[in-house]
Amino acid sequence: MKKKVGKTLRVLVDEVSTDGGVGRAAADAPESDGVVYIAPATKASKRYKAGDFVSVKITGADVHDLWGEV
Repeated sequence: MKKKVGKTLRVLVDEVSTDGGVGRAAADAPESDGVVYIAPATKASKRYKAGDFVSVKITGADVHDLWGEV
């Protein structure tokens, strides 16, 4: 997963809260692969909702999951 840090992935947003979003990369299965935690959008033009595909720049990773921002 760490090799994805610095790359931009197309992510399907599954859920959104005040803390940001949770989604999965286009090639990941919802129940068997890790998730992508998305930071809250800082600009109105970058806001997203569940069901949206967004481009996420990956800023961190662990063994299973990724963290990024739009």
